[in-house]
Amino acid sequence: MPKPIYSINKLEITNNNANRLYIKQFDIHRGACYVFEGKMGCGKTTFLKTLYSNNRTYKGKIQFEGEDISMYSKTEYFNQIAVVPQIVNLPWLDIKVDKYLYNVLSKYQQIRKPSKRLENICKKMQLTNFLERKIKSLTPGELRWVVLAAQICTDSKVLFIDEYEQHLGKDNIKKLNNILYRKINYDGTTLIVSTQNKELLTRLASVVITLENGRITGLRSSGRKKESNKNRNTK
Repeated sequence: MPKPIYSINKLEITNNNANRLYIKQFDIHRGACYVFEGKMGCGKTTFLKTLYSNNRTYKGKIQFEGEDISMYSKTEYFNQIAVVPQIVNLPWLDIKVDKYLYNVLSKYQQIRKPSKRLENICKKMQLTNFLERKIKSLTPGELRWVVLAAQICTDSKVLFIDEYEQHLGKDNIKKLNNILYRKINYDGTTLIVSTQNKELLTRLASVVITLENGRITGLRSSGRKKESNKNRNTK
């Protein structure tokens, strides 16, 4: 069996001597979609942020690609993941959208033709009319869409999306699902998301994990078979 891309063992995060999160053992495998669902405050964001922040603020062990995550430098680790957080704090509010997208891609060493990649994602997500606008002029929904576009086209091994449905309407959710379906099944991207509406991710979900009070209380595999593709990226 292929080794997991993440392996979590006895992960514990406390606050004021109270457990915020405790995951005894859990593996995340590549090329699949893991959906963490539950009510507000159940630990979804805490869990995702613990994986993507690479900060040693926990007890237990997290391995990435078979190595303790603490062994990776931030530069080395962040070159392999992409993150869409709930709260976005951008340092480039006064620049145009096209410049923001280019700045994001320029941080990833594996991107060889950023202009071509940007052209493709702008077409898929219908961003052409946004490109000349400044980041600070965007509505919360528009900003969310732009940030999603930037992170999706980074060609990362892992894509995190916290609060999947945030600021998005029905049509955008449908479009996003179609784009991510191909990223998972053809590019081999591992998608890790949180949501309060797991029904939105029925088509994508490989595994649905229910959290309550920082613990896993439900685990369901969708049984969804991946499409085979000879040219699939084996990241």
